Amino acid sequence: MFGVILKIILSLAGVLGLLFVAGVTGMMFFFWPTTFGDHSLNVTPQALSELGLLQQEKKFLKDLPNHYPGAPNEAIRMNAQVSVDVLVQTLIAELPSHPHRSFVLGTMKSTLAYFTNQDTEEQEQMLRYCERILATLGINNSGELFNVWRYGFPYRWLSRA
Repeated sequence: MFGVILKIILSLAGVLGLLFVAGVTGMMFFFWPTTFGDHSLNVTPQALSELGLLQQEKKFLKDLPNHYPGAPNEAIRMNAQVSVDVLVQTLIAELPSHPHRSFVLGTMKSTLAYFTNQDTEEQEQMLRYCERILATLGINNSGELFNVWRYGFPYRWLSRA
């Protein structure tokens, strides 16, 4: 009996260890699903218009309410802005034929995967743009995708326990 309990405890420790390593190394992000809680979106002309306005904005400038000092230089700012603009353009072009939450999150996941070499401040600002996009499309949350990308773990799940 003791041997069975010990095997169960060691198995649980091994699984937790693997999850920890996957989170710390960033591997959890690449395997994180974007299809859980999938549902159809009502993509209205107004939502697409709002996304178009977001695309036209100059991004990664000083944002005092969010304590963002602005990109360190114009090259970094432009590189970051292009990432957001391409994301928004892809959504504007493809959402009418793929009106699903999973499509939006999958597209964001692809963008975020290439945005990891930016500084922390730019990463946080990128998430603010992503959250604006979700709000514009009536999506309540990222299904922990943003936490897993930024911190390696679905921390909101831990706060529910």
